[in-house]
Amino acid sequence: MSIRRLPPLNALRAFEAAARHGNFSKAAAELHVTHAAISHQVRALEEEAGVALFHRTGRAVVLTDAGLSLLPVLSLAFDQMAEGWAQTRGETGGPVTVSVEPSFAARWLVLRLGKFNRAHPEVSLRLMPSGEVIDFDRQDVDLGIRYGHGDWENVTCERLFEATVYPVCAPSFLAAADAAGKPIRAASDLRFHTLLHEETVEHWQDWLQAAGVASEPWTERGPMFEEASLALQAAAAGQGVALGNDPLAMADLSEGRLIRLFDLETPDDEAYWLVYPERSARKAKVQAFRNWIREEAGLLPAEIATLKDQRARLKSLTVPAKK
Repeated sequence: MSIRRLPPLNALRAFEAAARHGNFSKAAAELHVTHAAISHQVRALEEEAGVALFHRTGRAVVLTDAGLSLLPVLSLAFDQMAEGWAQTRGETGGPVTVSVEPSFAARWLVLRLGKFNRAHPEVSLRLMPSGEVIDFDRQDVDLGIRYGHGDWENVTCERLFEATVYPVCAPSFLAAADAAGKPIRAASDLRFHTLLHEETVEHWQDWLQAAGVASEPWTERGPMFEEASLALQAAAAGQGVALGNDPLAMADLSEGRLIRLFDLETPDDEAYWLVYPERSARKAKVQAFRNWIREEAGLLPAEIATLKDQRARLKSLTVPAKK
């Protein structure tokens, strides 16, 4: 057997932490050593390698090409060692940390966590609601659930749900519109009512155009919400008409807090994705969550069928779109 030629483990740990954080001071805090110790270990590693691993500009440090090549290899190795040591000690290795788009977290994921806990009592979950793109090399995150096109680099992307959008409101809002003499019989009738927008007006404009309504100043009126969940919450409170999709509006639709106004729905070119680095996929606890959420996503058609039955019972409150 050939002898492994490796530099000191402390030097490798110092470099990996500094590269992951992009900062020597943060690496020192993580490893409970001084800034000078990190700097010394990194310089010793560079001398042994015969190549610079960082560009140093004042207090900032940026990885060189050699450093960029070395970082993922070391991060994977340290993750595997930590996982193996945890298994040796009979531990689960800490919680599965999931960075999740906030609206999806509030309106879909947290409603199902009981199922995961019952299926995998040995695995703890740590949810981090965030709309930020994850840097798996620098953040302590195992997986992410994101809304987008699935084109993030250096990660595996698995589509969970496609999204189609349609107008929803509270039953009380529709009844009040009828009582006020401004019933919602066609898409053009929405001009008399408050539209609730999520971040931009583009989705509303796309849906109205598909319904045969030209873009006019009134189509841009109404409050703007940073998160889709807030727009749907406002709609359930009778504040106006929002655009919903099945993953986010499903619970409110099934329990009658929201109703769907029209049959017309328009596709969204974005979707919900499960994203993770290759090293995460090797962890048993991550595999458990990944398999569970993919199975839950597969239940969606049956849940939609149930909603369609409930919508049929609300037919007296709903109207078809007219172009």
